[in-house]
Amino acid sequence: MDLSKKEIVQKLNDKKATLPCQRCGEGSFSVLDGYSKISIQNDFKDLNTTVLGGASVPVVLVACNNCGAITQHALGALGLLPKANDNG
Repeated sequence: MDLSKKEIVQKLNDKKATLPCQRCGEGSFSVLDGYSKISIQNDFKDLNTTVLGGASVPVVLVACNNCGAITQHALGALGLLPKANDNG
């Protein structure tokens, strides 16, 4: 998946994700290169164990240009995930 930063910024603007930084109040941000994912855990009985390779939420990361605080935005909620093949 290869999205341009311009496309990501447009989607964030469309969703009105334009408020200043929650930590320092700065109004300028940068979309970081690449993507990340939040691992979803189904059970926390053993807090010392993390399941790897399971379900996850793909996210784009946005950093405040002043203090560096990072926010995560789910690609699916922004409409930026590839469409599933309905033939399968």
